[in-house]
Amino acid sequence: MPPSSLNWDQLEYELTPWIKDAISSLGFESMTPVQASTIPLFSQNKDVIVEAVTGSGKTLAFVIPIIERIMKLDPVLIQKRHFNAVIVSPTRELSLQIEKVLQSVLKFNPKEQGIRTQVLVGGINSIDEDLRTFQKTNPQIIVATPGRLSEFLKFSNIVHTKNCEVLVLDEADKLLDLNFEKEMNNIFHSLPKQKRVGLFSATILNASSEFHKTGMRNPVKIVVNSKNHKPKTLKLNYHILKPENKINDLFAYLDTFHFRKSIIYFPTCLSVDYFYSLFKQLTKDNNLNDLKFYSLHGKLKTNSRIKTLEKFDSNNDSKSILMTTDVAARGIDIENVDLVIQLDPPTDPDVFLHRCGRTGRANNVGQAIVFLNEGREEDYIDFLQVRQIEVYDLEFNPRQIIKQEQITKWILVDRLRHDQAIRAYVSFIRYYSKHSASSIFRLQSFNYLSLAKMYGLIRLPRMPELTNYLKDQFPKDGYLDPSIDFSNYKYLDEAKELKRIEEEKEQAKRAKKHEKKHEKNKIDENSAWSKKVQRKVNKEERNAGKDIKKRELELVSSDDEHQETDWKDLVRQSKKEKKQKKEIMGDFDDL
Repeated sequence: MPPSSLNWDQLEYELTPWIKDAISSLGFESMTPVQASTIPLFSQNKDVIVEAVTGSGKTLAFVIPIIERIMKLDPVLIQKRHFNAVIVSPTRELSLQIEKVLQSVLKFNPKEQGIRTQVLVGGINSIDEDLRTFQKTNPQIIVATPGRLSEFLKFSNIVHTKNCEVLVLDEADKLLDLNFEKEMNNIFHSLPKQKRVGLFSATILNASSEFHKTGMRNPVKIVVNSKNHKPKTLKLNYHILKPENKINDLFAYLDTFHFRKSIIYFPTCLSVDYFYSLFKQLTKDNNLNDLKFYSLHGKLKTNSRIKTLEKFDSNNDSKSILMTTDVAARGIDIENVDLVIQLDPPTDPDVFLHRCGRTGRANNVGQAIVFLNEGREEDYIDFLQVRQIEVYDLEFNPRQIIKQEQITKWILVDRLRHDQAIRAYVSFIRYYSKHSASSIFRLQSFNYLSLAKMYGLIRLPRMPELTNYLKDQFPKDGYLDPSIDFSNYKYLDEAKELKRIEEEKEQAKRAKKHEKKHEKNKIDENSAWSKKVQRKVNKEERNAGKDIKKRELELVSSDDEHQETDWKDLVRQSKKEKKQKKEIMGDFDDL
């Protein structure tokens, strides 16, 4: 069992004085249980596997031991083109955050020749720029994402790994899953076998079968708050509703609940983009000026993501709301996040707690809410209970803020908005189909029409899931509101609108051509059918003619036979008469 929170003076390891000063200056008055348990072991010669709740201070638990080890290294090991420690994390945002924590501690280092760090993530610098920086600055600590680090280590003529003393995997369960298998194997093979290894995550035990790949030897397992994997200061709630009510209930709660910062999780990047545009308009229409929205997802450029996080983190003038995907589910440590809302449960149940863990950190009070659709999704409550996660009914009666007419009015301004709504709607259904708890999240029982209202659709897309499961409920030609003239529904962008008109003209031509071809085929089919009937009649007539001829021949043959019989009778009669005449003549001679 890890000890309770202790004063830093009680740590069972003597920290370097300036590191103690740094910790005190940064406001860390006491150690968290994970820090008290991990720092003494990892600072010396133990490999560690650390499973601790999110927000428990894991980052400092490996940053301090790494700095301590490098401070005590033989100067011979600190060479050009060599590094001494590497920290790997699954996302750019988390890597940059770890680098920030490192710098906040290292700035207290009194030595002229300080400890240097370098961040290796895609989307900021090219690999060539990273290699030049490495040669120029000679960092002892590298913080990196798997893809960029794997590529970086291939340049073995520039990057030497033999002096690497420490490897840390933050969010290790994620790094050890199949998505990063190739990159992580390259990293493991490139690093020396003799090194200290630390694995850190909130759900690390789920990846236990992969531990041997990291090169650990007799690791010490440290488990903090494993009973339900959540801090005591974090409240978990659920809210059951129809999909079409999600936007109203979300706004109602954001308007009612007192918070400084909130994170809302959306299922896909497309849904973040679409609802971000919609929500900005809805805040104006309903005078909700105290709500400030930011959008973040994996398909945005790295610099945009970094700027968004900085703006969200620094805004203290209004209620800040970060609309994001699971790119911000792990490790992102933003102060004063009081509220987390999941519009839909994640496809991976392990991610549920990672999402919730963005609030209620470092003993601060936080609330996490998951929206569940009426019906089968209500079984998710029991599903979480089996995993020792207790969630409670929100018991919230939302007032009506957002009307469906407002969404329709906004979407009708520009046909492009409807295109975006369609893409977001389709991407959600694809997302839903991949849910690991498929017995709960079933396409067969989903309310597609209610979801369409949530997305503000005017016309449903043609896709197998809708035609298969809606069947008779699927509206004619997909129109949810037949009163809207789709042919006059325009794009605001003139070039797009001209292109649409041309495409519709071409489509009309093709339809007309197809109709003519269809008519011709129909005539040809009728003609062919007539010919077929005529051939049948002709055949029957020919067969009838043959029968008549046959009967005629039979009659002729019958007459010939009769005539032949008469002729033979005449011959016999003639012979008989001659014989009789001869006999008479003979008798006369005798006289």
